[in-house]
Amino acid sequence: MKVRREIASVPLRTAGETWQAIVDLITGDGSIDAGTLKTAASVMESLIVDEHPASCPIVVKGEGPRLVIYLLYNEAAMEAGKGIDPLTWNPTGGPEWQMTAPSEAGDVGWMNTTLKNRAPRITVHDAAASSADGDEADDNAAAQGQALKINWGVLDQP
Repeated sequence: MKVRREIASVPLRTAGETWQAIVDLITGDGSIDAGTLKTAASVMESLIVDEHPASCPIVVKGEGPRLVIYLLYNEAAMEAGKGIDPLTWNPTGGPEWQMTAPSEAGDVGWMNTTLKNRAPRITVHDAAASSADGDEADDNAAAQGQALKINWGVLDQP
């Protein structure tokens, strides 16, 4: 199961404020390695500014359901406001949590090298390619009408 959250970003929040809002959302009592989220801030703020999380989510896997976080930008961010629905679980509360985030293909290498040293639970992938969690494949199948087929003919039957 996956749970989706949308968080308003630029211009309502700076990239730094957006990353802090994500950290606040996914951490709580018992979070493991929560400090590494702070050390990942510069990398994560950089990819937030590039606006890829508007169409390709930041994904957190760990305790509870898989969390997909989309960011809202420009007018959509202003309309959404700063409110964020809280989670009923702590995704970073267990020893196996991981995060993946989208970025430009040319930035993936240096970002992953930096994150490996600072925050090894976080990885970055090419936003144009599908990630290991399959969200883009799920979204693409739904967009192409492959996820659901409706037999409209049954509506004409008595």
